[in-house]
Amino acid sequence: MITFLSPIRCVLFSVAMLSVFLANSQTISGTVKNAKTGEPMAFANVFINNTTLGSTTDDKGNFIISGSLPRNVELVASYVGFETDTKTLSIGSSGSTKVDFKLKPLESVLTEVELKSRRDKKWERDLRRFKQVFLALPNDPFASQLDIKNPWVLDFETVKADGPNYVRATAQEPLHIVNHALGYDVTYYLKDYRYYHNRSSYVGFVFFDSQELADTVELAKIESNKVSSYMGSIRHLLKSVLLAKVHEENFQIFEVLPDDHFRVRTNVFTEEVDKSIRRVFADSIQRIPLENGNYRVIWPFKAEIHYPEKFWLNDYYTDLYYPVSWVSAPLGYFDIDRNGIPVVPSQVILSGYMGRQRMGRFLPHDYEPAKSLEGYGYLAEVDSSQMRFSRWNNLREKPYFNTNKPYYYPGETVWLGGQMLYQNSIMSDTLSRVVYIDLMDKDSKVIQSEIFPIKEGRIAGGFILPNELKADDYFLRAYTEWMRNFPNRDIFLRALPVLEKEESIQTVAIVNPDLVGELTINLSDSLFFRDSDKEMEFQLSFLDETEELTDAQFTVSLTDADLVSTLDGQVNILDAMEWLDAKEPPKKLAMGNHQIEFGITIEGQFTRDKKRDPLVNPITVVRDDLADYGIVNTDSSGYFRVTGLYFTDTATISIAALDSRQRHYGSVTINEKSKPTFKGSYPKLNYQTFQRKNDELKFDFTGDFVLLEEFVKEDTKMVTLEERNYGYGTPDRELSGDRLETISSEALAGYFGFKRGGKSIGNYNFGLNASNPLVIIDGTQYPFLNDEAFETLMGTFIPAELESIKVYTFNSTSFGMAGFGGVIMITTKKGNRIAPVEQTAFNHSEFQKFRVRGFSREIPFPNSFENNQPVESKPTLYWDATAESKKGIYSFKVKIPQALKRMNLRVEGLTKNGLAFEKTFEIAVK
Repeated sequence: MITFLSPIRCVLFSVAMLSVFLANSQTISGTVKNAKTGEPMAFANVFINNTTLGSTTDDKGNFIISGSLPRNVELVASYVGFETDTKTLSIGSSGSTKVDFKLKPLESVLTEVELKSRRDKKWERDLRRFKQVFLALPNDPFASQLDIKNPWVLDFETVKADGPNYVRATAQEPLHIVNHALGYDVTYYLKDYRYYHNRSSYVGFVFFDSQELADTVELAKIESNKVSSYMGSIRHLLKSVLLAKVHEENFQIFEVLPDDHFRVRTNVFTEEVDKSIRRVFADSIQRIPLENGNYRVIWPFKAEIHYPEKFWLNDYYTDLYYPVSWVSAPLGYFDIDRNGIPVVPSQVILSGYMGRQRMGRFLPHDYEPAKSLEGYGYLAEVDSSQMRFSRWNNLREKPYFNTNKPYYYPGETVWLGGQMLYQNSIMSDTLSRVVYIDLMDKDSKVIQSEIFPIKEGRIAGGFILPNELKADDYFLRAYTEWMRNFPNRDIFLRALPVLEKEESIQTVAIVNPDLVGELTINLSDSLFFRDSDKEMEFQLSFLDETEELTDAQFTVSLTDADLVSTLDGQVNILDAMEWLDAKEPPKKLAMGNHQIEFGITIEGQFTRDKKRDPLVNPITVVRDDLADYGIVNTDSSGYFRVTGLYFTDTATISIAALDSRQRHYGSVTINEKSKPTFKGSYPKLNYQTFQRKNDELKFDFTGDFVLLEEFVKEDTKMVTLEERNYGYGTPDRELSGDRLETISSEALAGYFGFKRGGKSIGNYNFGLNASNPLVIIDGTQYPFLNDEAFETLMGTFIPAELESIKVYTFNSTSFGMAGFGGVIMITTKKGNRIAPVEQTAFNHSEFQKFRVRGFSREIPFPNSFENNQPVESKPTLYWDATAESKKGIYSFKVKIPQALKRMNLRVEGLTKNGLAFEKTFEIAVK
């Protein structure tokens, strides 16, 4: 039986039966008869479950199975149109065993034509998912060499039970599977299959029939595939445990330590050893012989298993490139035979690499692996040449966004929202925090440029089109500075038609993309009359394939269908996700010199006045009047770079190299920021325009929108700066109250997330040399502390005397350069203040000054209104670039014009499991 507890977690395959194969030849014989008539059944199948050992009855219903048989067997008898029967037997060391079967006819059996006639699109979707759960994952190279020859015998239904809903599959006949990768024709008798939204299970009986092959090259390839499937498997691991050869077989076992709520686990293996995992040696694992010839392995902990012998595209640790699995035993033990096969498969829970194994890689229990596995580790599963490509590919990112409507007019506001896509999602906290968006014409000329922050992987913003912009086909180009190290195809392009103000576009019928049955999006709406106004309330619900509510992040756009036409051919999130599946490596994997940006970034050059000046010089960078500042060092050529600045519009940046007397020396220049050269063709939509009537000339100009407030105003309360986190938003972690009374210094250091014994807590994953964290004590900042000063300052506090400790890592960008290494915000029990500590102005005269552009000015969609404010017709009625459901539900209210007749509501985004969706609802206002 295989039971998946998450997308990659599973319990071992098939019903228990295993044991030791005896050296002497054994015989099992008997008959198979019809239980209703008593007549013998010719050509019935009799086999030992999970093996290649089986037979077929003769015309008198007799069968015989002989050879080196297991000590304990589960014998299976089957016949089409009859119930399958099983018997568990114990085989002695000599002689023969006799067993008889009586099979009961099935009450109703559909013909193949009848079975095929019941298959529809939903059945096809369920079948695709079944193959991924049962045969092989889509990215397994074996997947293309596997096939179910009679899929029409499967039937699926959604079961709504007291617990979680699930999809159940049954099969009227055994499944016939061809596995060309391992050289078997497999007959599988499905007893039960259940698919939950985050786990799956299936149970059945299986017989392996070796394919007859004569080609020696093909036979050698199949043998390599078998060995590769065995290497690093749970069977391989447990046999090495039993024989105390864990080290010789190149396994590494670690105990997963209990969760430390005061510490955040990283994706860096070297950081986790002896913190979240601890090495376990094979001689400490207890193995107890049992009377039946099996062994009981005591396994009281969850184990993390490493297998460095095989290359694997690891998606858990950023610094490992081999399989990592997790093994646990709910009972604290499990029983295995001498071949390492679990006797009761449900006693062992697998996840990670070992949890990937499906029927496509399952070997019969009588398979004997080669005595020497050397040289097989890199075969079949992943081409070792992909290692360098994988490391390169893991660092790729790509922006995607949509807009509030499909076309615009000069002077209108373009609102946009979307998310960053990552080839390796665990790198999302390491890569870019800044995205550049250019408005370009069909001659590839940049008309307008915008800069937006990337916040927790999401993009949101807006900009105003120039009034003098001529009607034409334009497009938006989006990229990060880091992306310029990678192919141009990573740059995102979106068509943006701009029309004459008297024009409109012929609308096309809305065709929603197929969500492959994985997601259902429902919309309900209600209309209310408030005096002379209309209000509508909308509720979106998201249901997964088991019809359970699931959460999602998305954009929402509500437009007047009579003022905004629909177009086809525009790129959507489903198209963008195809980038994640493109695994063809380019000819060159070389990286450029473009670096990751964690905020507004300045690069420049320092020039020495005197030859005796040092080659490496500290450069002080100050924004405005000490709104933010930092110190960076040049390299030996004088180049310097500072990132992490966070401001909008423009700011005065003062830069100087200062000596010990705070006097400047040398001079600095700022490098002009370049843009990537556009290559290829621009995206263009096909549409037809027509002249609008005067009463239809409505536009999305900033400041004209009406949205109902989500909250009822209460009496005004004076809020302290400390309660508002001094304006810096929500921390990533917070510690207060009783925890501070009892926490140890070691646990507190773990809570801060200190790494490698140092003090840096943020932006670590990609080898960044971050400074010590910014410390804020009762609102007063202590930035850029050296190690000694940092330790001295932190050593002055007794945790029990503190009101709270808040840590910012991912959200530290709002602190500017000083927060690049993370932020620790400490509030003492006597430290609450209404006003901040005033900063002392610095001496501008020693600095060179530069005007630097920051992030684009925020243009939020208005979220408040006056009750007596009239509602006029507008193209866009509602826009939310960062919508997020709660328990699968998202709702909003909007005030609408009296004359409104039709609306289109469009949602687009990703579920919490990464499933992309896009859907447009057509709404009639009654």
